[in-house]
Parts: sequence; C-alpha cells; structure tokens
Amino acid sequence: MTLIDQPRADVDVVVDAPYVAPRLELTACPRTLNTFDGFQVSGRAFGSEVEGAEVEVTVAGVVRTARVHDGSWAVQFEPQALSMRHAGVRSATGRVVDAWFNTAQATEWVTIDEFVDGFVHVDSRHDLASDDAHLVASGELGLGSHDRGRELVVLLVRDDVEGVVVATGVVEPGWHHGEWFARLPLAGVTAGSYRVRALLTDEACAGLTRLAVGRPFTLA
Repeated sequence: MTLIDQPRADVDVVVDAPYVAPRLELTACPRTLNTFDGFQVSGRAFGSEVEGAEVEVTVAGVVRTARVHDGSWAVQFEPQALSMRHAGVRSATGRVVDAWFNTAQATEWVTIDEFVDGFVHVDSRHDLASDDAHLVASGELGLGSHDRGRELVVLLVRDDVEGVVVATGVVEPGWHHGEWFARLPLAGVTAGSYRVRALLTDEACAGLTRLAVGRPFTLA
C-alpha cells in the first residue's frame, strides 16, 4: 500500500474578538434643572457587548431608559417628570448591563430648583399722556423660572362690545424688572367703556401664558 500526500486546502480560522467589559460615560447632563421643564441626559457606552443594551438613567429617584445605538444613547425626561419633593442637589446616574450581565455606571450631580410660575398684574388707574394721544397703563409682573423667552403684550379692549381690541401698547424698556409701563395709542378710539389687558406669553410653553385684566374705565 502506498501513501500519497494530498495538498491541504486553506482553511479560514475565525478568532473570536476578546471580550471587553462595559464602560459608560455621561457626555451631556444638565447641571441645573427645574420641576417643570423636560430634559435629556445622553452619553456613550463602550464594550464588546453593549450594542442594543438598555441604559437606565435615574435622576433623584426618577427612572427613564433608552437603548444603545452605535455606541450612543439618549434618555428623555418629559416635562414635569420631577416634582417639588425632588428639589435640591441630587444624583443623576446612568447604568448599563451588557449581554454578559456585567454592569457599568456613571454619576453626575445636578441641582433641581422648584419651578416658579410667572404672573402679571394691571394697575387699577391709567393716565392720559400729555399729548392726549396715548393712554399710559402700568402694572407689575414676575417672570418666574422662565426668565427668557417671555413677552409682554398690552391691549386696550372695548368692554362693552365683546372685547374688541382697539389698540396694542408699546411696552417701555425695562419691564423685566418687576414693573411695566405701556403707551396705548388712542387714534381712532371712540368714547366708551374699556379695559386694559396684559398678556405675559411664554415661548417655551404656551400653557404658561398668563393674562391680567384691569378694571373697566370710560373714555369720553
């Protein structure tokens, strides 16, 4: 019997990639929050078995989750997810469990402020400007926690004809500091009963718009 050597075909050898333990980073976490607005916490997850894993973020005991996608994740907290009992300096902790049930976490500290709503008030008395062409209205307001994106609109409204707006006032500069003054043009305004309405709008949330209505008065 004769032994004949056969050439060996090349065989692809698959070498498993080494396992890498999970690691988590918080790359975007607001340092100051309030008990009204929503917010987002996001970051990166590293490791050989973290793709598609769930990331759990806990802020002051409130938990929301997201999945790792291409090494990144972002957890959204809806408006009013936090309440007054969460106010203070609190931890924000992200935690991930990979396919091998190994965990990693990262923590930041955040300050949660109690949300303060805005308000607006219209004074009971109004004055005619020296030119008799404008009504000078005034009042007080507070911007609350949303101190940006607020706008004050002052209106002169017919009180005896279903609230028809007859003039929109020009608010004097400096109204952010607690008191406001507005000049309402009287051109074309006829005699009758009127009220001044002050509307404090909120760019971030229409539901936080506040309205104040002054006492009725007569223009003759």
